[in-house]
Amino acid sequence: MIRCAVASDIPSLVDIWLRASRQAHGFIPAEFWAQRAEAMAQHYLPGAETYVLEVGGRAIGFAALQGDHLEALFIDPEVQSFGHGTHLMAHAMARRERITLCVYSRNVRAVSFTAGWASRPSKSAPSRSAAKTRP
Repeated sequence: MIRCAVASDIPSLVDIWLRASRQAHGFIPAEFWAQRAEAMAQHYLPGAETYVLEVGGRAIGFAALQGDHLEALFIDPEVQSFGHGTHLMAHAMARRERITLCVYSRNVRAVSFTAGWASRPSKSAPSRSAAKTRP
């Protein structure tokens, strides 16, 4: 089930974000992510339109939008590769005419995942998402 996030979700979402970020971005020191956890909890997630993917009463992932920009899409590392990211991305895209996002170019899985979405057409636009990569 996908639902809107509530304040009580924030600790588990930050935990998912932190563990998934460390796993996906081994090229960035772990301290980088740890130093940003409080800002994620206090500023970014509460200020975004955040959707939680819940299975069996447990949050296993989330997508956070700021306007048409997908700021974050993270799945608990323990349950990745089962289509949960695809489910969340489809949910986010159903709510926008167009979505933009950025990923690190060295995060090969994210680059591959977003490239597949960049080519999916909609009725009103040739592309429903635009992905940029960061070095």
